[in-house]
This record gives sequence, C-alpha cells and structure tokens, in this order.
Amino acid sequence: MATSFTNFVVLLAFATFSSNVVFGSLLVKYYVHISNDFSNGNQLTIHCKSRDDDLGWHVLQVSEEWSWTFRENIYGTTLFWCNLIGENHSASVKVFYMYDTEFLKMCNYKECFWSVRDDGIYLKNDWTASWSLWYDWEH
Repeated sequence: MATSFTNFVVLLAFATFSSNVVFGSLLVKYYVHISNDFSNGNQLTIHCKSRDDDLGWHVLQVSEEWSWTFRENIYGTTLFWCNLIGENHSASVKVFYMYDTEFLKMCNYKECFWSVRDDGIYLKNDWTASWSLWYDWEH
C-alpha cells in the first residue's frame, strides 16, 4: 500500500512539473522587432510568417520599425521567418526559433531586435547591447 501511495506522489509531482514547463512557457509573450537601417534611404519590404500565421506585407521607410508579439506553440517549435527585400538586396531569414539556445540567449529569451543594414541583417545581443551580423544578403 505504501508503495502505491509513493508511486502516486511521484507521478503527481512529475505531472505538476511537466504541466508547469509546458503551460508556463505558453504564458510567456515573445517579441520580434525589425528596423530599416539602410543608409541610402531605401525602403525595406518585409513579409513574415510561421507555419500557422501569415503576418502580411509591410513596407518600412528608413529608421522605421515593425514588431509583433506571440506566444510559443504547445510543441515548443515556434518558428517565424521573413522575406526581406531592399532595392539591391533580398534574403529569407529565420527571425525567431525556439530550438537554438544561442539565439534565444541573444534575445534574452523573450525579445529579438533585428537591424536590416546595407551589409546584412544584424541581431542585437540583449545582454551586451552589441549587434552581430547574423545573416548575409542572398543577392
């Protein structure tokens, strides 16, 4: 009888821990910011989506920013990617993905800041406030 009770307590503790891990992360709100930091005055056209959401097309003038918020999917596989198009540049890039701890750490596990520049696409390290070239232009 004591063994059954002990097994029940262990199972209950595991279930509580598991639900806190899964559902606790569903409560976290994530943010993605993309800014047009071209030096030549060119517009930046953005089209972002995930498997479940199409965020549409957006056109940014220099120094403008576009951002959105979301919550992680129940499977922990949230991925957003964007097509970025400038006058002489284009790239398709992942702007948020849960499965890379280096990336998540750069975003302080909640908020990603992207800067689209003439020489590439930069991600801000939220811990050091420095910018790192994350993606090169495809053309």
